[in-house]
Amino acid sequence: QFLYFIASTYRHPHAHSMARGPKRHLKRLFAPKDWMLSKLGGVFAPRPRAGPHKIRECMPLLIVMRNRLKYALNAREASMILRQKLVNVDSRPRVDPKYPVGFMDVISIPKTGERFRMMYDIKGRFTLVKIAEAEAAVKLCKITNVWTTTGRVPVVTTHDGRRIRYPDPKVALGDTVLVEHAENKIAEVIKMRVGKVAMVTGGANRGRIGKIVSLERHPGAFDLAHLQDDAGNEFITRKSNIFVLGSSMDS
Repeated sequence: QFLYFIASTYRHPHAHSMARGPKRHLKRLFAPKDWMLSKLGGVFAPRPRAGPHKIRECMPLLIVMRNRLKYALNAREASMILRQKLVNVDSRPRVDPKYPVGFMDVISIPKTGERFRMMYDIKGRFTLVKIAEAEAAVKLCKITNVWTTTGRVPVVTTHDGRRIRYPDPKVALGDTVLVEHAENKIAEVIKMRVGKVAMVTGGANRGRIGKIVSLERHPGAFDLAHLQDDAGNEFITRKSNIFVLGSSMDS
């Protein structure tokens, strides 16, 4: 009986850390603050699907339709709208209410003729900016990886999960490319260098725009970028957090 008691109370040393499959739920209190969900609106929040953007750097299409654009009163209505393929993200109809929409993505609703680009406001929260039809055909993408695939084919990977084969040879890590997302083609390359205008997409300064003053290399640590905004205030962030927008503030 004593041995039976010992065996029944024994716990595997790693029992508490055993993975039991993918996480499929998200409590509302632990949802990203920039979704701006009310604390009392329910227990759960829609957890974004695994997709082109990281879970803390995107917003589910359901929240865009219901909470931001107010096209639906609840999740059921939002999913009915999406199921009819009435909403496009980067020129493709998306039917999944949990599809992750991230920085620089273009949301278009052909029936209403509206087009929006997902951006950050000055406080680092997601905001939808209305854009014209010509602007909706292109988007800026940051190069996150440059590599060679089978058959020595050069490929670049962008921040939104795109893979573009045979890019311009001068494209390097950290540069920004203007992509025609319907054809998945690069129209223009904007190099990351001193003098360019960039937006901070991570860290405490997320949402701030400034001109790159200097870039510091720190081998073995994080490379830093010094930026200066329109008011002349200088701030520092990690080089990996900046997203080059163009050559001047007007761009």
